[in-house]
Amino acid sequence: MTDLNPMAFALMTRGLAHEDFTFFVFRAFRELHGRSLVPNWHIATIAHHLVKSTLGDERRLIITMPPRSLKSFMASVCLPAWILGHNPREKIVCASYGQKLSEEFAFETRRLMQTTFYRSVFPNTHLNPKKSSLEVLATTRGGQRRATSVGGSLTGLGGNLIIIDDPIKASDAHSEVARENAIQWYGATVASRLDDPKKGRIIVIAQRLHMEDLPGQLLAQGRWQHLDLPLIEWKDREIEIGPTRIVSRPAGHILHEERIDEEEISRLRSEMGERDFEAQYNQRPLPPGGALFKGSWLQRYDERPQSHQVEGIFQSWDTAYSTGEHNDYSVCSTWALSGKRCFLLDIFREKLEFAELEKAVQHQREKWKANLVIVEKAGSGISLYQNIKHEGRNHWLVNISPAGSKQDRASQQSPKFERGEVLLPHDAPWLRTFEDELLGFPHVKHDDQVDSMVQFLAALDTGELLRRAEHANRL
Repeated sequence: MTDLNPMAFALMTRGLAHEDFTFFVFRAFRELHGRSLVPNWHIATIAHHLVKSTLGDERRLIITMPPRSLKSFMASVCLPAWILGHNPREKIVCASYGQKLSEEFAFETRRLMQTTFYRSVFPNTHLNPKKSSLEVLATTRGGQRRATSVGGSLTGLGGNLIIIDDPIKASDAHSEVARENAIQWYGATVASRLDDPKKGRIIVIAQRLHMEDLPGQLLAQGRWQHLDLPLIEWKDREIEIGPTRIVSRPAGHILHEERIDEEEISRLRSEMGERDFEAQYNQRPLPPGGALFKGSWLQRYDERPQSHQVEGIFQSWDTAYSTGEHNDYSVCSTWALSGKRCFLLDIFREKLEFAELEKAVQHQREKWKANLVIVEKAGSGISLYQNIKHEGRNHWLVNISPAGSKQDRASQQSPKFERGEVLLPHDAPWLRTFEDELLGFPHVKHDDQVDSMVQFLAALDTGELLRRAEHANRL
């Protein structure tokens, strides 16, 4: 670079800012704040996933990360400017918990787009002075960035990209009304505001505040890409930071130690309290009381046991009748039993009508070649068992009557976790939702996965599972 003349260097810089969103963020920070941004790998991975979302590769993206880690600067300020630079016809909606905050982010985007730097990188994108307000930033080509608040009306408005940045403020973390309002606003307003539902993109970027906040509810649906960046990594993880670049992050690794080191972490824990610190900084919201299952008890496996080590494949169903918004899920947990060790292989979790539920039972059994399938002798489980029995193909099906309260039954099985007899995979699409429910039980909105798990572990205690599985295999 030192051999380049100033003009060549300027051209190269413009080209990098045009094509590389990470480089654009660094230059934009210098333009708006007059100082250089302290580099760290997490900036590259956030930029990578934001760009993948804008390209349609990750059409539903959730990024969870600590406060003051550049999430708003990158997602709410820089990304709209960069997108409008590439496509001045694009329509973007940006929402935060308050209208004033949303307008502040919009002002920063406008200020960035008015810089000499931006105009040199994107010479074909021009702001329209006739359509300028606190809420709307428009281009001369018909594109716009609209600022609104969570809970605000979007009637008659829409976009190709919706960015939700901190849906509730930290001080409202323990307000059920505030959390529920954000969830209802998303369901009633946001999902229908995409101009093209098949190609439109939605990005939610936030710090976790509560087990039942909006990111938590969306993640429970299982259809979102999730970039999780806790301040202190809680498990060994590999994170994609580019098309061909992976960073290894071991358990205990601090996200950006130059900014927040161990001394600062100790101070934050003391000032905030463990509950709020774990939620906001480590993205692990804790239940509002004691939990039966501890995170430190969770054991992992890299590869499932080989067939000669497996005594049986078992499935446990916790079934529900209705598919309503507030109803429970039907859950099937699939297990491999090897000695005393129980390997959780899969979680199937859907809201199904009864006809689809019966088909799902058959499909999951065939998919995993289960030796035995357990259903609860209650509610829809009774009807399910009777239907399959009536068809004369129930030799592989067992129905079990629950005894005692859910919490009592779960408490009886928690020692298996403490002894390391229950093993979870290191990584799976369903894993985070399962862990959140497990570690939050009994203080969670849905507990179907825990019920399914406890039912299997309780059935194991009877000593009948292996005998019944062997009998089913002979038929």
